[in-house]
Amino acid sequence: MNIPAAAALDADPDLEPDPLFLAAFREARWILLMWLSCFAWTLTVCLNFGYPETVDPLNFPMVLGIPAWVAWGIAFPWLIANVVTIWFCLFVMEDADLGEDSGEAAISDASANAPAEGGSNV
Repeated sequence: MNIPAAAALDADPDLEPDPLFLAAFREARWILLMWLSCFAWTLTVCLNFGYPETVDPLNFPMVLGIPAWVAWGIAFPWLIANVVTIWFCLFVMEDADLGEDSGEAAISDASANAPAEGGSNV
């Protein structure tokens, strides 16, 4: 029987989400918000300035030698996204302990039980 997630949480009020899940969910919201902001900016600027009704090649707006719609619609949000990403990684993301890896435990147990160098396991 499939129980919706909300009903499952209502069934056990003491059930709390894992703190790692909450941190990952918070970080995912930041990333999605940043992506949507850049997407909306790029579409708005490129559609409004990249397709003018009349084009005058002698008087086309340029920024640093590239068309203005490319500079403001693509390069600008790209640079802003890089700056925000660096800030986000350095100051917002949190490092969390994931616990002990079961593979590491098996390796450490095997190395502890291995014979000494030059010894025989016969």
